[in-house]
Amino acid sequence: MKNYIKLIVFVLLMFFGNSCEEFELTSSVSSTITEENLLSNIDFADKAVIAIYSNFANFAMLTRNYQHFFSDTDIEICLADSYLDQTAHYYLLAENRLVDQVWTYFYQAIEAANILIDNLPKSALWNGPDQNKARRYYGEAITLRAFCYFHLMMWWGDLPFFTTATQGDSDFYPPKTDRDEIYEYLIKELKDIEDYMPWMGGSDDMLTTERVTKGFVKGLRAKMALCYSGYSLRNKTFETRRGRKWQEYIQIANQECKEIMESGIHNMNPSFENHFRWLHADKMDMTFKETIFDLGVTKNRGAGHFGLIIGMDFQNIYKYGINRHTSLIRTTPVYYYSFDKKDLRRDISCELYHYYNTNGKQTIQGNHCGNFALTKWRKNWCEPLFTGITGSNLGVNVPIMRYTEVVLMFAETENEINGPTAEAKEALASVRRRAFPSELWPEKVDHYVDSVSTSKENFFNAIVDERAWEFGGEMLRKWDLIRWNILGPKLREFKENMLHLINDDDPKYAHVPTYIFYKYQDDDETIEILNKDYRLPSTEIPGYTRATWISLMSTSNRNTWNNVYFVRFSRGYDETKNNHLFPISNIQITNSRGAWENDQIP
Repeated sequence: MKNYIKLIVFVLLMFFGNSCEEFELTSSVSSTITEENLLSNIDFADKAVIAIYSNFANFAMLTRNYQHFFSDTDIEICLADSYLDQTAHYYLLAENRLVDQVWTYFYQAIEAANILIDNLPKSALWNGPDQNKARRYYGEAITLRAFCYFHLMMWWGDLPFFTTATQGDSDFYPPKTDRDEIYEYLIKELKDIEDYMPWMGGSDDMLTTERVTKGFVKGLRAKMALCYSGYSLRNKTFETRRGRKWQEYIQIANQECKEIMESGIHNMNPSFENHFRWLHADKMDMTFKETIFDLGVTKNRGAGHFGLIIGMDFQNIYKYGINRHTSLIRTTPVYYYSFDKKDLRRDISCELYHYYNTNGKQTIQGNHCGNFALTKWRKNWCEPLFTGITGSNLGVNVPIMRYTEVVLMFAETENEINGPTAEAKEALASVRRRAFPSELWPEKVDHYVDSVSTSKENFFNAIVDERAWEFGGEMLRKWDLIRWNILGPKLREFKENMLHLINDDDPKYAHVPTYIFYKYQDDDETIEILNKDYRLPSTEIPGYTRATWISLMSTSNRNTWNNVYFVRFSRGYDETKNNHLFPISNIQITNSRGAWENDQIP
């Protein structure tokens, strides 16, 4: 018996779902739709793939909750403590509606993928004149399904695992499948479809970062294999351990990264700043192709929360739009001062100023340290600019993978397998070359890489640091720390460093100013800071405004950090339990009638 109702719902989703592309229904949909005629032409198959993507653009999914679900690290923090912000900490309750929303939308996307995966190979398209496109769409569905399960496993551990579309007699609440088994199945499946997928730019309709290409298939396969090889909390036993075949799978990650690098398709934009500016200008970089995959969103809609939930504050600034724009996911001066002062990435990733006045001028951060933003996302970089009172959401695509992550995954896996080889060193060096002016390469690149390559352990620690400096604010850090099994130590280290910075009692922060001296440039908007990285006497300097800095924080603000912020930071996390997984919602637990339980929560 054909599952007519499910297919009709799916077709409606294809045409009316929140999509990253716009479609207009110009003819009526047949009242009787079957698997055979659902995919009767290549345009319908394309829309079926878009229906999968459409789930990710939902407000409750990656565009809104992505930042919260991957927050509370030594870089990305959430100092709020509302019902919504539970997802940014470690005490998330099973009755929180966001838990059920994200779970439901991911499984909705999986079901949409399964329908296509089940039926496309049986359709006339599979061996017809559009067979190459049909196989590409099939590969997209396989990849997006793996992408969904990958996120679900990161957040919930073992899962109900559906590899076919549900039918009337399906078990809607099967027992959970061990995540190792799921990883192994999906990683093999991604290998099987690699040859179906063209590289970015391989055809006229693949000049986009918003559709899956061969680079992302290989990159996702590498990332999943790397996470499988790393550590995670296990259901029922509550042990923290690696995947059962981790040595084999780290080889897979290494090989996939190597093949992407050797292809020459993807490269680094020579300018770290320009890479992020182009994202704000809706420019898909087909020259360097640093972005391997991102999720497309539309400007000024509920979907575009990069730059709103996270990004530079623009509070009451008419010039760039005054709608609520105070970021919820922030960072601290500990992150800012962890960078080498010559690192060009620092003042892109985290600035010492924000926009906080109606006069439209930049304002120096307050020394209370509660407003430090992650500033790769900025309203004033948007093209065209938002003006008037609109422009709450920037419509900046959700970043998923860029080429530098592949390069650093290669360096990491090469070191794990063979130690700090010449290939591993060159991969690390290539990322650092962009981070520093060429005249500093002998010291900041060559000498630095040699100095951290004296042992496998030292090189690994350098990778931990480099990923922090390269990807801050892109929400990769939490799962990095988890898979490395250093989440607890890094959370403790952050708290200790923040206290040292506030109290001015550690020599490593001796260069942090007690007073900041700044002035406005000729445009009367942008700030020039004289001494970001060294101390000056407290006496006034002609032409500059003096502001007290971190160590001169008021007693009141110190008390706020000690009694409020430090309490909220990593709230609920118990290092002895490593309780980083989320509960399945009460709704799902109840509906499963005993088939599922929260056996991932120690």
